[in-house]
Amino acid sequence: MKVREIMNNRIQQISSSAMLSEATDRMKALDADILPVVENRRIVGTVAEEDIAPGALPNDMDPRTTPVRSATRPGAVCCSQDDDVEEAIQIMETTNAHRLIVLDSHGAAVGMLSMEDLASKAGEHSTTRTLMEGENHESPRY
Repeated sequence: MKVREIMNNRIQQISSSAMLSEATDRMKALDADILPVVENRRIVGTVAEEDIAPGALPNDMDPRTTPVRSATRPGAVCCSQDDDVEEAIQIMETTNAHRLIVLDSHGAAVGMLSMEDLASKAGEHSTTRTLMEGENHESPRY
């Protein structure tokens, strides 16, 4: 199974020069808690809701005038939409990441893959296979 089949494709990236208030608005619109941050069309990190929520910023930082780069976590853990799910799991285990940014063949963020996505799909797969074959099977190891 490929990552593209189970990823959440409700994702947008945000420029490091955008304002924090714009990042907050995008996260709310997408019902997301993290966004990839880009500079010159390359992902340079992520910005998380918990880092820009009210009270998380120093008092002198106004979200309307503070650029996203000031709250960006450097680096991002990514995989390709064409990777096998097993490869994505290996990346998560190796990096201790709870989610991966999914990239297309051009390096643009096209989705997010979380441990919850994997668990949900594993449950669907197990139930579907059991119903189709009329037998009990172990769930795949995701």
